[in-house]
Amino acid sequence: MLTVGAYRFKPAESPAELEQVHRLNYLTFVREIPQHDDPGTGQLVDSYHEKNQYLICLKDGELVGMVSWNDRPPFSVEKRLPDRQVLATDGVKPVEIRLLAVVPEERSSPVMAGLVWSLYQASAAHGWTHFVISGVVEQLDLYRHLGFEELGPPVGTGRASFVPMWLPVEKLERTMRRPMELWQKRLDRQRTRGSSSEAWS
Repeated sequence: MLTVGAYRFKPAESPAELEQVHRLNYLTFVREIPQHDDPGTGQLVDSYHEKNQYLICLKDGELVGMVSWNDRPPFSVEKRLPDRQVLATDGVKPVEIRLLAVVPEERSSPVMAGLVWSLYQASAAHGWTHFVISGVVEQLDLYRHLGFEELGPPVGTGRASFVPMWLPVEKLERTMRRPMELWQKRLDRQRTRGSSSEAWS
């Protein structure tokens, strides 16, 4: 668990927190990015929900950002890959980032950086070598800035198009070195005060 000002990063644990995850999933991937048809419930449960791990960011008890991951193949991105064997290469231990969403009014806040840093911390705990995503075409510049590399051409899903991409963990260490150092200092200060780092396990 990590608290930065008004922002609290933690695993999603309670039914109420998961309900907020499903609502943000709906707002992002039904209303904003038209990937899925509207179920009419105001919520969207990810098709890999039973395999996903969720880390969320709360502000005043309300969900403002979340990321989920799954490191148990098969992965959903495989259906978009020209060569699925790339994920089975010797020495590669991938994790698929299923969902990454931040409410619009918090996209210039520390939320995104905190979620990315959390994934980096989790990679050390689990031994992941590559983050794998289906990147929204409109956000390719952001993914490339983080260090993601295309693994194939865009593939349409619903009314959106996605690009299979991956990011070697060691490359993230280079592209995000300064932000990573700042977040590590925050965690070190919390450890000095006796706080837990369970969110990254």
